[in-house]
Amino acid sequence: MKKITDPKFIMTPTGPYLKYRLDILKEVAPSVRDFIIIFTTKFSYPFYEEYHDYFDFVIMDDYREKDSFSMEYELFPEFKSEKEFLENFSSFYGHGTGVYYPWETHRFIFPYLMENNITNFAIVDTDFIFRDNYDMLSQFFDTVPKGTLYMPNMCVFPDDRQRLWDTVQPKFPEINLKVKEGSRDCDGYFRGFHFRNLEDMKLFYDIWCEMIQIPIKAKQCHPHMLCWTDWIVPSLMQIFETQKGYTFNDLWDIINMKDFHNATIGQHYTRVEDTIYVGPRGSWERWNFDYSDTSSIANFIKNNKESIIKYYGPFDVTITDTHAFTKLR
Repeated sequence: MKKITDPKFIMTPTGPYLKYRLDILKEVAPSVRDFIIIFTTKFSYPFYEEYHDYFDFVIMDDYREKDSFSMEYELFPEFKSEKEFLENFSSFYGHGTGVYYPWETHRFIFPYLMENNITNFAIVDTDFIFRDNYDMLSQFFDTVPKGTLYMPNMCVFPDDRQRLWDTVQPKFPEINLKVKEGSRDCDGYFRGFHFRNLEDMKLFYDIWCEMIQIPIKAKQCHPHMLCWTDWIVPSLMQIFETQKGYTFNDLWDIINMKDFHNATIGQHYTRVEDTIYVGPRGSWERWNFDYSDTSSIANFIKNNKESIIKYYGPFDVTITDTHAFTKLR
């Protein structure tokens, strides 16, 4: 694997099932290949063989294996096929087992980035669709000033989380882990960072790794079998804002590119056809999706082509027998 030194977007697919999203990424936004790292597990890497020479890959295990907490509590199933994933996901993760999907293992990209002196980057969900514009993507990171942190802002979060920060405060005397009143929760699909230096970046990473143990050990989760840890990063970003002079921005103030008529570099859109393992969602009832066959992505697409096209309204959609390709207009 070649040495990577430029600012990057990081995506973290794992297992055979999420190869589907790499298929879409390559088809609809080939321009992004020069700006992205695929951060995955050693077990998952062979499933993406056809992309080994297309994307830059970094193996998570090389960094995560040094963290005994993660190895004990943040578990990945070794499902070898899409069929095995769909049949067994809900019995591996969930209240019955007390094991929840460890979404924030993407934090282990930090040691790799620090080794390569990369302080300007963004961690992006695999269902974020980039605009296929090389010049725009090339310019994007140059527009983010040093000392900037950014996420999609949501609502003001509850004040009772301060007690959790107080729990880890003694381990970090170099910073006051006081959350300011009116701090905001954020959606987790895009987390952008431009650290001033490696020392700040390491401090952020160390606090993240310490704090994440609290909700995971308490087996706190979201409804869809995901560990309830996504409040940590936006809270910590805002602590860096008040305690270390960083700016904390709403994502949309960053990804709207002025030189490109304020077009965004991409858009997040939850993929209906490959989240069938969680079943119907109340917010999607108006699309009348047919969930009678969720044995494969292809079978769900076959039974829902017209509904899928309507659901992906903001995109140009190309439906095949196996994929719903969504490209930004």
